[in-house]
Amino acid sequence: MNLSGMRYMRLARLVWKLPTYARIVWGLVRDPRTPLPLKGLLAAGLAYVVVPIDLIPDAIPILGQADDLTVLLLVLDLFIANAPADVRAEHSERAHNGTADLDRDLARLRQLLGSRYDEIRDRLPDLLERYGELRDNKFVKRALSDWRTRRLQGKGSKPA
Repeated sequence: MNLSGMRYMRLARLVWKLPTYARIVWGLVRDPRTPLPLKGLLAAGLAYVVVPIDLIPDAIPILGQADDLTVLLLVLDLFIANAPADVRAEHSERAHNGTADLDRDLARLRQLLGSRYDEIRDRLPDLLERYGELRDNKFVKRALSDWRTRRLQGKGSKPA
């Protein structure tokens, strides 16, 4: 197997483990035994990913998105690794045996939303793509300009 094939295999393994990591992180975030400064670290990392100001602008192909992913993965690793060992072990076990807080919370959400939950889940890829567009300052400016134009045109066409 060549070098790029090995990278894809590592990436595939990471993607395969993401649901487990999400369950562990969700459990640690909700657990009062997880120190508040550690939760603050996670919040700061997520804010970096969400805020459109980056060390490497997203307009730079591949590298622009790679820095977000790198920061997110490093923060998640630090968050999980620095959680109290007994708390981390408890949530890791729950994540592996299907009793994680995330599983229960998603089940509650399914009950509350009914068929709407399935609609949202099915539209998630489109929503994530839309989120990616919202991180592009030019796209946001263009969208706001178009919205403003439509709004002003709508006001002009209404009877007084």
